[in-house]
Amino acid sequence: MRLSSENLVDSKFVLNDSDEEGAYLGPSARCVLFTLENEIYGIHVKKIREVLRVGTIRKVPGTPRNVLGVINVRGVIVTVLDTRAVYGMAAKSINDVSRIIIVELDDERTVGMLVDFVMEVKDIPEKQFEPLSSTKENASRYIQGIAHFQKNVIILIDVDNMFGDLD
Repeated sequence: MRLSSENLVDSKFVLNDSDEEGAYLGPSARCVLFTLENEIYGIHVKKIREVLRVGTIRKVPGTPRNVLGVINVRGVIVTVLDTRAVYGMAAKSINDVSRIIIVELDDERTVGMLVDFVMEVKDIPEKQFEPLSSTKENASRYIQGIAHFQKNVIILIDVDNMFGDLD
């Protein structure tokens, strides 16, 4: 996974390591944290190939509303989804801090997720996560759990469920 420091510079979104959880030595989940609206979301690092600045996204006629188009990542065409649309949020213009998180679904499939802002990579103690009961009728089936960590609530995304229907 590639994360450059320029992606992670806004200190207002950096979680404080000085809290009591900072000394935790048990099992943890290493997550890339990002924001949509004012909520913090996380994805396990093992599912992420890289984080990119938003460049040219080519529209593809006939795609669902949540598909922004495709990008060329070093010769590989990657479908880019509007994560806000997937979660039923209002559209937002792309700006300088918007990023595309490239998620590896398996050896052959990758997908890009447009997010508002990528914060940092953080180890979150597994004991902090509470599972979320899933339903098939709404976006909560894409959420693996919720963590209360360093005075923040972090929503852990289940990318396998989120993109499981993609072909």
